[in-house]
Amino acid sequence: MTQFVFDPDGEVARLIDDDRASNQGDGRRAHLGCSIIGRECTREIWYSFRWAAQVQWSGRMLRLFDRGSREEDVFVSLLRSIGCEVWDRTPHGDQYRVSFADGYIGGSIDGVAKGVPGAPETPHLLEFKTHNDKSFQDMKKKGLIESKPAHYAQMQMYMKGMKLKRGLYMAVNKNNDEIYTERVSYDATVAKEYLGRGIDIVEARVPPPKISNRPDWYQCRWCNFSGQCHKGLPLSKNCRTCDHVQMPGAGRWTCGRTNKDLSTTEQRNGCEEWKST
Repeated sequence: MTQFVFDPDGEVARLIDDDRASNQGDGRRAHLGCSIIGRECTREIWYSFRWAAQVQWSGRMLRLFDRGSREEDVFVSLLRSIGCEVWDRTPHGDQYRVSFADGYIGGSIDGVAKGVPGAPETPHLLEFKTHNDKSFQDMKKKGLIESKPAHYAQMQMYMKGMKLKRGLYMAVNKNNDEIYTERVSYDATVAKEYLGRGIDIVEARVPPPKISNRPDWYQCRWCNFSGQCHKGLPLSKNCRTCDHVQMPGAGRWTCGRTNKDLSTTEQRNGCEEWKST
């Protein structure tokens, strides 16, 4: 009789996830990402842009993020298999990017496709997402705008930056590989509103109001910045949380004390003169 040797303590999985977690990067973006500009809590977005806390993810979550990235190539391949032309990389092999607010707001698009059924001659912005079953079923029931407004905002910003009038949202259910697609029309008014929101966040010197004063509020319980927002934890010490920092334009950050332009590395490191009120 065949005997199975299994790993009752999950040692292999633990080692994999520990290695992934210990080798994760800093994760702090140099810009305010279009992917978060539509989130409901402006304070959370401000904290993220200002690097208020060093967010560390578990190895399992990092692998989950990696899966989302891998699915992008799958979606591109599937679209090409039905005859669509897809542009997902520049001639240098990089993703196409959009930029706003003098470089302080931006993001990388998943691609542009032509030959999309329903409007084959119209170039479509591509946005790819993975969902668990609960999220996927909600998407099927309610549609993009109601179910995932942040994803809708992201697409509006990208269409604005790429000067496109249509978008194709594609989602996959990670439980059973079912695909959901939705064609999205560009709305200049909506895009302008979200861009204005992003600019207000970028220009704010202090955190915007809280979405709730209750730390057990459902949006606050899982927020990466709940400690700083509700529990009085100190902000991370870096240039972006320092009172001396200035943003003179062109995506630059400078020290008001030394008048020196700060590299991303210098911003992360900060200095002994850090001050925050």
